[in-house]
Formats: sequence, C-alpha cells, structure tokens
Amino acid sequence: MIRPFHLSFVVPNKELARSFYIDVIGCSLGRDNEAWFDILFFGHQLTIHQATEKSPAFQINHFGPILDKSEWLNIVRKCQSENIEVILPPTVKNKDKEDESGKFIIKDPSGNVLEFKYYANFNKTVG
Repeated sequence: MIRPFHLSFVVPNKELARSFYIDVIGCSLGRDNEAWFDILFFGHQLTIHQATEKSPAFQINHFGPILDKSEWLNIVRKCQSENIEVILPPTVKNKDKEDESGKFIIKDPSGNVLEFKYYANFNKTVG
C-alpha cells in the first residue's frame, strides 16, 4: 500500500499555481487560506505557499509522509530515543475529533526538513 506523501513549497504567484494544478493538471483543491493552499495531487498532498519577504523558501520547503497515527507515534518515539534534533515537537490538533491531525518536524543529517503528519481522516480533512 502506498501512503500519501506531503510536499510543501513556495511559489512566486499563488493564483497562477492554483490555476495550473486545478485547471490544467486536473487536481482538486483542499484546504485554502490567504498564505497557502493544498492540492490533492493524485493521492498526495501539495501545500503551496505564496512567497513573501517574511516567509523565505528555506523555512517552508519540506517534505514527508502522511502516516496513520500508530506509525506516526512509533517514529516520534524512535526520534526521541535517538535524540534527533526537533524543529517542531509532536503536536496534535483537534484530539479525538473527526479532523484530528498531528505533525512534527525534524532535519535529516544533511539539513533537509522532514515533516511527519497524520490525519484521522486524510480525505475528509484535506479534501
């Protein structure tokens, strides 16, 4: 079974990117706000951010898997036991609700930013 993957990146023109991914490629729009939006990219999640002087790409560009909660918790424990540097500690939103989600962010040994996520209901939450 292939798990959904998450990729977050910055674009110079958010509306042009939205039109490309929805109108040209045929993807669906997920969550949306002024600064960023999600695209359901053939079973995966793209989070596309509008570039600004306050949000440089090196702070936003990251990638990672979307796991089920038990897998997510196992990786949290493994990173904690290995004393991996944490950028964002494990955080759970809307606990015990249909839209419950969790994430944490670390760096790999080369400095790549990895975000590990889970959604109680991926399709309902981001779709």
